[in-house]
Amino acid sequence: MITVALVLLVAVLVGAILQRITGMGLGLVAGPVLSVALGPAAGVTVVNGLSVVNAANNAWAVRARTDWHRFRFLIGGLVVGSVPAAFVVTAIDGPWLLVTVGLLVMAALGVSMLNTEKLRVSEESRTAMIVTGVAGGFMSTLVGIAAPAFTIYARITRWDYRDFVATLHPVILVANLLSFVVKLIVLTHIDTGDLPVWIWVVALVTIFVGAWFGDRLNDRMSSEGMRRLATLLAFAGAATLLIQGIVQLVS
Repeated sequence: MITVALVLLVAVLVGAILQRITGMGLGLVAGPVLSVALGPAAGVTVVNGLSVVNAANNAWAVRARTDWHRFRFLIGGLVVGSVPAAFVVTAIDGPWLLVTVGLLVMAALGVSMLNTEKLRVSEESRTAMIVTGVAGGFMSTLVGIAAPAFTIYARITRWDYRDFVATLHPVILVANLLSFVVKLIVLTHIDTGDLPVWIWVVALVTIFVGAWFGDRLNDRMSSEGMRRLATLLAFAGAATLLIQGIVQLVS
């Protein structure tokens, strides 16, 4: 359990720092890592829980820049996308869920890196907002990661980066809360891998420590550089999931 605790705390610290700066990080970094350490279902659930606290802290800090008009439509889509994902979690378990999580994370990251210069979507398109919300809700409930879907939307609508990050924080907050509620209704219980209370407490403290470091680094480091680092770490984590699932399938 000590090893699991150390892995969790390092992943949470790095993820919290990156998320404070770029709007994405905790789910991308800690999601794949904890899915290996705790199992895919428990790992995603723990990330959902920690992300609620992290997103609430970040959302409050940047609330003045939040675009509440877009927020409402994105959240509407989130609600729709979360329900089918909860049923998918019940249908796929063990090695296949590891493989599925790994592939979905890698696919989402790959799409988020596509060159979108030739794609133009109106900032006022409600359809685009809702579709993005559906994709984000599905990914959040299934693998604990919603940010890549919103990142794609931000790029193709040319959304101001800092305003995007400010709006993403409350969206991620609602996404993770929704994942908890939907799983509780569909599964009638929440799988957290039987983590002791002390690990939860230390992990929550680590979130605030990571946010503090993120604030200090924000003015000194390029957000684009930090986003690339988060993407690299997430790809490594997703690859680990994929390999782990394949090994279990063939063994």
